[in-house]
Amino acid sequence: MRFRAIVTSIFLTLQGCAQPPQSAPIIPETEQKVTIQIPQPQKPPTKQVSILASENIPAYSEVAKALAKQLGKHGKIYYLSDNQLANLKTIAQFKNEDRTQIVSIGLNASIAAKSLSNKQVVFCQVFNYQDYALLSPMHKGVSMLPSLPKTFSVWRALAPSTTDIGIISGPGFDDLIQTARSAAKYYGFTLHHTTVNSDKEYQYAYKNMSTKVQGYWLLPDNRVLSENILRNIMTFSVRNSKQVAVFSDELLKLGGLFSTGSDYHDIAHQVFERLEQSQATEIIPGPDIVYLEKLNLRINPVMANNLGLKIPAQYRKVANAL
Repeated sequence: MRFRAIVTSIFLTLQGCAQPPQSAPIIPETEQKVTIQIPQPQKPPTKQVSILASENIPAYSEVAKALAKQLGKHGKIYYLSDNQLANLKTIAQFKNEDRTQIVSIGLNASIAAKSLSNKQVVFCQVFNYQDYALLSPMHKGVSMLPSLPKTFSVWRALAPSTTDIGIISGPGFDDLIQTARSAAKYYGFTLHHTTVNSDKEYQYAYKNMSTKVQGYWLLPDNRVLSENILRNIMTFSVRNSKQVAVFSDELLKLGGLFSTGSDYHDIAHQVFERLEQSQATEIIPGPDIVYLEKLNLRINPVMANNLGLKIPAQYRKVANAL
């Protein structure tokens, strides 16, 4: 019964986004930064921002509130409801508002915002955005995954001799995988990626890949991850002494080496930056997806010990907090 409760919690995480604990520590910055004051050109009048959240749960509401705080009087939060007619009326009023930017948080809100083709829309807390054709010159996003460089930096510190990492996902993530490869390569890792179309294919690929990797990086892809597969691959990893980087503390308790989650304020900051950069332009400038800079970290000290890994001093606090 306890396992089913844990897995149920995991799948709440998989429904659209990974929900990090608010109390999780953020990895400190190690680089020294020098700030040079450069005169900035005068900004145009600030547009109003309508923040549309899929529902009132922490993974969405905390991002919305953090963003609204940055926007001040220029931002207003709206939550979708179970009433489809009310939701349609909310979206319709945005179409008629001049000088308005839209932020959609979560998959349902982002799908609803697709109809606002004449508005700048920045979406976040959506993983499989390719499946719903959310991208356009006017509609761009912020990744829901925590900092990729910091993820592999932590992994390198924990496992100095690890060289090969496996990633399995559904289709449509070529850009993400390429970005991850570059970040991993910087820290001396080789990524082995396989695309699958079902949970059964996922399990087969996971086990088949085990002969050439020392660890796996799990992505919150609910299209190809099911309750049974999660249970099986975590059991397989523990039995075969595989390091697994997971996306929730629940999975960490099932045998993950460390978990990483995105930081609400980091998401809000990146969304705010995209809005600011778009103030004087018709389209949203920059890449389709902007990646996060921070991560919330937890380490499983039992698994680290079982794998013969020593937790560096700077990470012992997040290991003891599990």
